[in-house]
Amino acid sequence: MWILSADIGGTKLALALSKQEQPEILIKQMEVNSPQQSESLFEAIISGFHKLLEGEEGDVIKVAVGLPGILDLKQGLVVFQQNLPWRNFPLVQRLQTTFPKAEVFMETDMMTAANGEYKVRHFEKETFIYVTISTGIACCIIHEGKFLRGAGIPGEIGFSITGSGAYFEEVCAGPGLLNTLQQQTNEEGKLQQFFERYYEKDERIVPLIHEWQQEIAQKIHSFILLADPHVVVLGGGVMNHHPQIVDEISGLVDQYFSLPFFEHKKGRVQASLNKGNAGLIGAALL
Repeated sequence: MWILSADIGGTKLALALSKQEQPEILIKQMEVNSPQQSESLFEAIISGFHKLLEGEEGDVIKVAVGLPGILDLKQGLVVFQQNLPWRNFPLVQRLQTTFPKAEVFMETDMMTAANGEYKVRHFEKETFIYVTISTGIACCIIHEGKFLRGAGIPGEIGFSITGSGAYFEEVCAGPGLLNTLQQQTNEEGKLQQFFERYYEKDERIVPLIHEWQQEIAQKIHSFILLADPHVVVLGGGVMNHHPQIVDEISGLVDQYFSLPFFEHKKGRVQASLNKGNAGLIGAALL
């Protein structure tokens, strides 16, 4: 019995195959470019799924998809995405028609990633926050195994305000950090190159990265005070590629809990266990 999972992005389409008995273990994976036409995108998903199933015996019992944007989960519709061509696209119905023996799940990519991190830790009753810092910034809260959905659009912390009055995402997401580094040093370069200089203790880069880390740590500190989660995971492209940065932010958060009765709140911030496969694993575990 097989599970097919997909993590659909504006440029990349990631697909995976896993077994019903161990959905968190991705037996096969593939990536293709995301077509920019509605039917072509759907056909690319189906074609990829069939390639993953080549040579395998048994039925597909689950198809699970994570994707960005606005979703109508009750109707199974992909309503709108900034970087994808679907508009009110009946994704669940189309997948159900293609795989009639399967149960079909659709969820936001943020929640699928959080779901994977929650379940690979064997959490069931714990409160958990997943924060992704990549091209953008967002978060997801899981409490007692259920997503905290609020009034409909939770987790948009990228639009919270920093001390400078800018959006948190503008300052602390990958592009925002790169822009700051380039402006402050008057140098061109990729984000990875600036991080390498940070690790080499370049005196021009170190204070800029420290300021960025402090902004993130202060947000997480407030999250822990608000929700008292058992774990806060820092995921997304920037954090997944820089475990030292995660450790340093974790240390900063711990420093902020200086009062003795907050000692138990230390050590809550962790790196992603699933890294770049967070979305696929989390979808398979829905």
